[in-house]
Amino acid sequence: MLLHILIASVCFTLIIPNTRGAKCKDGDHIGEGDPKGKDDDIDTTNGLSFLFDRSDSKMTFDCCGFVKQWEFYAKANTGTVYFQVWRPAGASYTLVGENMYTVSSGNENKEIQYPISTSERVSVQSGDIIGIYQPGSPIVSHKEEGKTNEYRQTTAVGGLAVGSTFNWGTVSQSTKRKYAIRADVTNGNNPSITNLAATVTFTDDTAVGTVLFTVAVADADTLDTLTTTMTTTTSLFSFDATSLEVKNTQQLSAGTTTLNFQVSDVCGNTDSGTLTIIATNIPPVIHNLPYNIDVTEDLTTELQLYVINATDTSPYDTVTCSIQSVSPTTSIFFTKITSGSSYGIYIQAFPSLSYDAVNVYDLTVACTDSKDTVTGTFYVYVTRNNAPVFTNLQASVNTTSQTPTSTSIYTVTSSDSEGDQLYYNMTCSSPSCPFAIFHSGEVRTTANLAEYTEAGYDLYIYVYDGTTLVGPKTLTVIVTDINSAPAITNLPLASSVPVPENSPLGLSVFQVSYTDIDSTDTHVFQATYSPSSGGSILTINSTTGLISTSSSANINFESLTSASVVVNVQLSDGMASATSSLTVSVMDVNEAPGFGKTLYHLTGTEGAAGSLVGNPAFDVTDPDTGATQKFSIDCPEFNMDSTTAAVTLAANYDLDISGVASQVTCNVSVTDGQLTATSLLQITITDVNDNTPSFGQPSYTFYAQPNVAVGNVLGSVVATDADVGEFGTVSYTLDQVSLGNEYFGVQSNGDLYVKTGLTSFSSGQTLSLTATVTDSGGLTDAATVTIVIPESTTAAPTTTTDRHVTFLEDPRNIAWVSVGVVILLGLVALMVYQSFKFNDYSRLAQWCQRSSSKPSNKPRRHYRIPHYHSKRVRDIPEIRYSSNSVETEWQPWRTGTQEL
Repeated sequence: MLLHILIASVCFTLIIPNTRGAKCKDGDHIGEGDPKGKDDDIDTTNGLSFLFDRSDSKMTFDCCGFVKQWEFYAKANTGTVYFQVWRPAGASYTLVGENMYTVSSGNENKEIQYPISTSERVSVQSGDIIGIYQPGSPIVSHKEEGKTNEYRQTTAVGGLAVGSTFNWGTVSQSTKRKYAIRADVTNGNNPSITNLAATVTFTDDTAVGTVLFTVAVADADTLDTLTTTMTTTTSLFSFDATSLEVKNTQQLSAGTTTLNFQVSDVCGNTDSGTLTIIATNIPPVIHNLPYNIDVTEDLTTELQLYVINATDTSPYDTVTCSIQSVSPTTSIFFTKITSGSSYGIYIQAFPSLSYDAVNVYDLTVACTDSKDTVTGTFYVYVTRNNAPVFTNLQASVNTTSQTPTSTSIYTVTSSDSEGDQLYYNMTCSSPSCPFAIFHSGEVRTTANLAEYTEAGYDLYIYVYDGTTLVGPKTLTVIVTDINSAPAITNLPLASSVPVPENSPLGLSVFQVSYTDIDSTDTHVFQATYSPSSGGSILTINSTTGLISTSSSANINFESLTSASVVVNVQLSDGMASATSSLTVSVMDVNEAPGFGKTLYHLTGTEGAAGSLVGNPAFDVTDPDTGATQKFSIDCPEFNMDSTTAAVTLAANYDLDISGVASQVTCNVSVTDGQLTATSLLQITITDVNDNTPSFGQPSYTFYAQPNVAVGNVLGSVVATDADVGEFGTVSYTLDQVSLGNEYFGVQSNGDLYVKTGLTSFSSGQTLSLTATVTDSGGLTDAATVTIVIPESTTAAPTTTTDRHVTFLEDPRNIAWVSVGVVILLGLVALMVYQSFKFNDYSRLAQWCQRSSSKPSNKPRRHYRIPHYHSKRVRDIPEIRYSSNSVETEWQPWRTGTQEL
């Protein structure tokens, strides 16, 4: 049988992967290897669904695993596309799963990789087919190529729910079109049994069908389907593969059972675990022990002393009981079944009991279910014969001080069931007792009562039958005409009387009670206090004996020299008195702390979170000595140290931000852990210069002609400062030391203007200076300012006087002439070299002759550069030279220029 089960398990393990296909390898893909290669065209119909059941099976999964990524080419349109997995079942197909992706603007005409999170990966099996659904405009591109039977397309599918079916067999296959999509697969994660190995313990009385354990399984691939089985064959337990519950199918017997479990996913990945079930025996229970019983010492017959009530909750166990031991050792006790399964405790006949020898037997009774034994104790007390009984005590009798000696004042009576001779004796409450009792029970005076001052006596009387002494019983004798001293009946006390501090004035603390045989006496109460200061907080009513708190002074624990006050009470009837005492303990009561003011003020500066605002220096008082106070604040902008009350910023506080208040009123609290007091704290935050002014750029360049008018604005070097208020005001300065004069100035709005004429500077010259901006708090920023005196390239206005510029005054001419001279010298050197090399000096002579001839008398022409005025260089338009503007036909540069 076990062999068959083993073979079946192996086959099951081997068959599952084969029916689902081989496990996918991480990194493999199904579909087009390069989707971008299929980016030629796109469909035009909206709402299309596709099933790619290609004849070459390139879009058909050949393994068991999960889709970890979709890769496709999004052509032209934006919108949503659903990547689907269909599972064939004849002509119908089941939608196994899908992943949605939305192509947003800017991602068109791109190859898109869409990785899938583990929890959303679609489980695939061999034979599953890729499909897509585009509810709106077509997204995935295709290429017209391939063979017949490449795909199916229809608008009839629509937004099907996962698990639904569609008869794709009714849709004709289309040909020669391959779509730009592929699915990257992975083998997925292994399932696991998360709560095994485990051990559970139950008792042998557990009901059949009880849930003993619930197996817990998990898989990181949440869309995977798991199958859990119990691989152990047993008739004692069952396993529900749906609820994963383990139950007992029979009554548990004591012992240990091991059950094996296995979980597998659709691809054949498995995990296993072991559950150990321990069944323990429940021992029997003795319900009515310990117990005791009395047996007379003259017993002569066998007697059932007690019936043991012992049970066992397990229906399979039988309980037996016996006498395990007897102390002192004897064999006169035994057990036997009384009726059914109950056992009784018996004593044998003629046990020869003797109260004087052994007056109690301690029996240990043991009950067992053959596995566990429990014990209980049973006591047998041996009693004497019946004791005598008083018939007229307790009692009280009155007499006078004039009663003669040897006068009978009372006769005590008793009875005895055996008729034994009875004997009496007595003791007295007073050491000098003028009474005695005789064997007849008669109580007589033994002295003249007038010679005694006590008004009453308690006589403690005993009776004895020769075996048993009975008593005492009390006979109270009252001498009616002798003054009886009063007695305080409820003092002293075993513990002190607590009184909380701040108790109401006149609060009742303790009522002194007393007794006096002379009921007509007038009684007066007095009290003294230790320490004597207790008299200021406590008082006693001289008539009623009521101790109460003072009617005028409040009790303050912290001002007391001692928390305990001893009240010595004296009660007098005018002739005799009684004294006693009690201790009153004053209890310290927690009292609320308090602020000295209803409003406090604190001033600090803005700053970063955690910056200290200050300490409001609260004047907090707490009547309780040693109490610890903690502070808090309710404004979210601030934190308060619970110990020091120091206030810090809870977040960055910047008054330069619009809407940030400079003054906030907060509720502050102080607590001693139980009681709380509140006040107001007005916090004023002042602005600080925390922002440096800043130029918009590190350097500026402006252009100006030498004859620019004074006051003319060349440009702007305006700076900004994030501070508001006084620290946001900035001023400008220019460092012109290197220029030797203040030629420029900056207005308050940042405009750079000409302060002194620039006629001392020539065209083409560059001036450098430094602009500095400073706020009212002294923070600065600097920028480099460059003033360019440009060379004129435009015709001069009518108000400007032109001058001729020589050829060498133009630095551009110097540049190309230098290059030409170098080239000319090279040619001359070459000609000289060739003449000497070939001994031919004729050419050299001709060249020298031409060089020494007279120059032409044709006058040299000059060109001139006109000057111009412009408020800002950036506003100069492009101007081209005319034939009248330049007096030369030689123009090596371009004639049209523009200055920026």
